[in-house]
Amino acid sequence: MRNKKTKSDYHKKRQLLTSYDFYKAKHKKLPVSEEEYQELKDEILILESRYPSIKKMGDDLIIRATLTYGDGRRYTGAIKSAEEQIPHGHGTMSLNDGKLDWDYIGEFKDGVYDGKGEFVSRGYYSYKGEWKKSHFNGKGKFINEQTNETYEGEFVNDKRHGYGVFTLKNEFKLEGQFKDNDAHGKGKITILRDSENEEKGTTITGTFKKGLQQGMFEKIFPDGEIMDCMFVDSNCTKSKFRGDKKWTIYKK
Repeated sequence: MRNKKTKSDYHKKRQLLTSYDFYKAKHKKLPVSEEEYQELKDEILILESRYPSIKKMGDDLIIRATLTYGDGRRYTGAIKSAEEQIPHGHGTMSLNDGKLDWDYIGEFKDGVYDGKGEFVSRGYYSYKGEWKKSHFNGKGKFINEQTNETYEGEFVNDKRHGYGVFTLKNEFKLEGQFKDNDAHGKGKITILRDSENEEKGTTITGTFKKGLQQGMFEKIFPDGEIMDCMFVDSNCTKSKFRGDKKWTIYKK
């Protein structure tokens, strides 16, 4: 379609139709007669039949609104239609009732978080990344303010699942495979501060099963020394420095 006047005329008619639909949804009646309403719809259909490409432009028009909910939530952004006024597209939803103070900025689909977006619940946690049906799903970053935990990686249905990096602030970092929230598969722990049992910068690499260290792990100290450690249910049962023949056995 090359005629800019026709394109502008079509756009105005679609916007006018949308305003009528909004009025009807709110007041249960049209602001004009049924004949005028139908005439406008017919004019739009005629333009769409003459210029097939114009319909896509109309379908891509974003309808925006501000919605309020009984529980105090407020939404501003794209909605599905004047008749079906639910979040659909990009928008912002928030709640501040004195107890909870959160907002979500991002994509919606059929009324729920779906696509890319960021949720921030002040004083509790935040998540920025991919969503599906209001669940963390795909790649994202989760920060728990109360426990000082951070996880950045893959999620499935709100759970750590796939490759990711879990960090407990000032304690340790665990990077590797996760399943149903737990470390599961190859993983590497990096110590982030000195403690009674560990030295900052030490790495411990091996296999996890359901969150527990199982089997042989390689422990590399900051000075380059390497220790082999055998773990059963995250308890080290024996260890020796690389090159030594004798193992040190640890009793439970």
